[in-house]
Amino acid sequence: MFESPYPIVENPDGTYSFLSDYGIHYSIALFDASFHFNNISIPQGNIVEFSFGADKELPIDPKVTDTILQFLFDFFQNVLLYVCESVDRKQLPRKRVFDRWFLKYSHKDLEKYDFSFSLDDVIITGAVIIDVKNTERDVLLNAFLESYQVYSDYKS
Repeated sequence: MFESPYPIVENPDGTYSFLSDYGIHYSIALFDASFHFNNISIPQGNIVEFSFGADKELPIDPKVTDTILQFLFDFFQNVLLYVCESVDRKQLPRKRVFDRWFLKYSHKDLEKYDFSFSLDDVIITGAVIIDVKNTERDVLLNAFLESYQVYSDYKS
């Protein structure tokens, strides 16, 4: 696709990081997310949850977007699940940013399925991205929909 503008370093704990021109440290992590699909057997690492953050407020820097997206393209395997951080109640703006990124850089072989539900008066939002050529695509999507229903039916 393109080359990452900022060099990404793998950390000893398995996370990744990079430093922007503004001196902001970014962290990126991928976690096994197969537990979200508890009704089917999924080899560990085939469904990953993606997370990234910065150590301070961010100025707009398109090189950060390109670095994170290149990381995702390099490490994308079968299914990517992302949940927008909601601790600071800024999950909806995060979701809009990720949606813009997906539209701008999406590959014709990737599909995105958005989700949103309320949990303890907090809106949880995110998406599942899956390769249309994935041979288990239908099974994984059905498992996700079943898991999503469990979460969205939860009443605190």
